Amino acid sequence: MSEFVDYVVSLLMDLIRIRTVVPPGENYSEFVDRIDRELTELGLDVHLIEVPKSRVKENYPDLADYPRYIVFAQLCNSKGKRLHFNAHYDVVLGGDGWSITEPFKPVFINGRVYGRGASDDKGGITALILLAKRVSTLREFHGCIEFSFTPDEEIGGLTGTNYLLETAPKPDYAIVTEPTGLSNIWLGSMGILQLDIIVRGIMAHASEPWFGTNAFEDGVSLAYSLINDLKRSIEGRVFMGERATLTLGGFVRGGFMRNLVPDYFQFSIDRRILPSEDVNTVLNEIVSYIDEFRRKNNTGSAIDVNIVNIIEPAMNYHDSVITRELMASIKDSLRVDPSLTISRVPVDTRYFQRQGVDAVTYGPGDYRSAHGPDEYIGVNDIIMASEVYLRLINKIFSG
Repeated sequence: MSEFVDYVVSLLMDLIRIRTVVPPGENYSEFVDRIDRELTELGLDVHLIEVPKSRVKENYPDLADYPRYIVFAQLCNSKGKRLHFNAHYDVVLGGDGWSITEPFKPVFINGRVYGRGASDDKGGITALILLAKRVSTLREFHGCIEFSFTPDEEIGGLTGTNYLLETAPKPDYAIVTEPTGLSNIWLGSMGILQLDIIVRGIMAHASEPWFGTNAFEDGVSLAYSLINDLKRSIEGRVFMGERATLTLGGFVRGGFMRNLVPDYFQFSIDRRILPSEDVNTVLNEIVSYIDEFRRKNNTGSAIDVNIVNIIEPAMNYHDSVITRELMASIKDSLRVDPSLTISRVPVDTRYFQRQGVDAVTYGPGDYRSAHGPDEYIGVNDIIMASEVYLRLINKIFSG
């Protein structure tokens, strides 16, 4: 498949040069115009969907002045099954520490393209466009192949894939490209519960601390108890090789003068939730633990638990049609037995899964390269991913 190398390198480097950084959501219009032209030339029926400004403002108020667009393309031979391929085009900031090139000045070295978004997720986009190029010459399937290229995955996807599924017909099957690696399928993704623990005491002068209630000391005592008790219990829970986590102190505030007893202390909790766990049960476990801590220790400070963010975990079945056929396609293409795992971070696949779509995550690249300096992807991985997708199409539409 060496005939595809020049096409893949040229297209991917063009896409990386378009700086689609979120927040705030730069150059989205330029990017979707580039994708629109490419797909239209390949003979697909292409639609550009603009996300209403009101929806952007509702979900991301600070970003409302930056327009959001979704590219939705179809290649249909009949009104049969619908197989959907999705990738996101937003990227994180370039950041520091790059040594091979600058983030948005891609280079091709020793079979790899380096640049921000190469692995997450413009390599995936390139694989899908290459797939469209190869599929458009076949015309042998019976059904609809759909492609969507969406924004804002890096900030939650509410104005990307989530909005798409409110406006487009629900597909039967879906593949979301993320850098899983070619021999690995993510069946699901872990959820997130983020909390702020607010401890309120009584201010007093440090020369007479007995007139106050030290919010810092009460908060630290609670945090110490959480670390040495609840955290250990939670992090012993494992699902499909991944463990739950409880992280304290990513954000901390409190006190403002050295000669005062602090009446305020705040620390954060980040809880990563397994697909085998329930969000409400996870929240109640933490709240109940804090309530019991206060009762046992007769804590003088008031303690409030504020919910900052909730993303539910998501999961597909091991024996679903898309899982079975994708595993077979990988084995046929790569001569390896793929592993089935879950993503430790939420991915847009969850929006398909929540609507009952048979969906999994699979794409070229290495997630460990994403978001870091010298992000890269192997060009051969992109080409082989398109081969896996092509075999999957044949299996889905021949059934």
